[in-house]
Amino acid sequence: MSKRTERMSRSAAERINRKDTVIRQNNAELEELRNQYENLDICEEDKQVIDDYIACKDARADRMAEKLYEKGRKDVKRCIRIRKLIRRCMILSAIVTVVLIQYNKNEKLRESLEELLKMFRDRTVNESEEDF
Repeated sequence: MSKRTERMSRSAAERINRKDTVIRQNNAELEELRNQYENLDICEEDKQVIDDYIACKDARADRMAEKLYEKGRKDVKRCIRIRKLIRRCMILSAIVTVVLIQYNKNEKLRESLEELLKMFRDRTVNESEEDF
């Protein structure tokens, strides 16, 4: 994870720790459980096994949170790209519509001009025939 992402993640975690009541309650419970754990009458080897187990679970949870965060960012970026693509398609659709309307108008104009030319040719031919 980049340093910027780590800072953002840490900042977000700090805000959540301060504001979320369930998280604050869990933090208090964790502190109480830590105190109970430290006061347990077990040998150092057993404590080391428990510490390793807890560290492994914490590392796994941290890695999972990091991966979920990255996945969420990728999903957001994908959604943004899709929205941009949709906007571009809408703009392209509008442009094509305008072009087709203009083409249709030009086609009608061309047909009108062809009719005028035909009428002019017909008159010219008729006038030529009348001259002879």
